[in-house]
Amino acid sequence: MAWLGCFAALGCASSRSAAGEGPEPAPPPPEIPAPCATAGTDGADTTSVCATSPGLLVSPQLQEAVHDLRRLGLANAMREVGKGRVALMLGETALQRHVPLAYHLERLYRAYRSAYDFGDATSLELWYEGAQVGVYTSEGLLLR
Repeated sequence: MAWLGCFAALGCASSRSAAGEGPEPAPPPPEIPAPCATAGTDGADTTSVCATSPGLLVSPQLQEAVHDLRRLGLANAMREVGKGRVALMLGETALQRHVPLAYHLERLYRAYRSAYDFGDATSLELWYEGAQVGVYTSEGLLLR
């Protein structure tokens, strides 16, 4: 009943956007922190826990692999730390049983290796709570 009064008295705007695609998205409440998988992460901020080096976003394949690792909570931050070396700060779920970590690391590894020509020197260094817990190379996943 209140919405009828709104339309009649105030001429409220339609719930559709000006372009007609549907309702405009509402911004998230400020008290809820943005997850690392937030779309539009451009790598400009290399200091936050969710930072990604700009070099990891140069191709659609790399962007998709990075997004999937973040969306699934497998990695929080990814940075190039040397020629052909990428450090990944693993998320809480990454080392749990039955998590397809190797599959998603392989996708990132292949996309990174095809974007840059580092050959077998390419490696993904896996870090968790300040300690290196493994590495992904051309030979696959090795956890310590």
